[in-house]
Amino acid sequence: MDILKDRLDFDDELLAELDVVVASLHVPSSNEAENTKRLICAVENKFVRILAHPTGRLLLEREPYPVNMQAVIEACAATGTWLELNCNPHRFDLDWRLWPYAKSRGVKCVINPDAHRNEHAGFLRLGAGIARKGWLEPTDVVNTLTLKPLLKELKQNVANGKHNSVLCPQIRANPRKSG
Repeated sequence: MDILKDRLDFDDELLAELDVVVASLHVPSSNEAENTKRLICAVENKFVRILAHPTGRLLLEREPYPVNMQAVIEACAATGTWLELNCNPHRFDLDWRLWPYAKSRGVKCVINPDAHRNEHAGFLRLGAGIARKGWLEPTDVVNTLTLKPLLKELKQNVANGKHNSVLCPQIRANPRKSG
């Protein structure tokens, strides 16, 4: 789901029906504070489970968006939101140097190949290497869970009272249009 400038792409009613909600910023601002706020507000939505490629970088093509990643990591820690390690070799986002800090704050990693073709699943091996480089262990990576513990973890953020922040009134789920 896209994190738009003033709202999330889908309304909470629809998000409540989904097993997993992954949010990502695709059209950033040039302003660090605005990008950071948009990411944090998405993380604080009770249905968002994973924040994907938070800096939006494309290696050798596009610099990372200006974002205060420490603040975003803190928000993920406070809400129990997982952070993606996008292991597509064009991204490697989140940068390995930020994972020790995320780990120290208790933020879990989800290794995702950003697969657009079957053969892209092979990027998972690269992701495991980047996770190791960032000092992550199997207990820090959600992908290492078996099905039963994974299903339990997926339900945790709603059960733990994750909620939409009053600090982010402009970033709300897209109101469903009537008619």
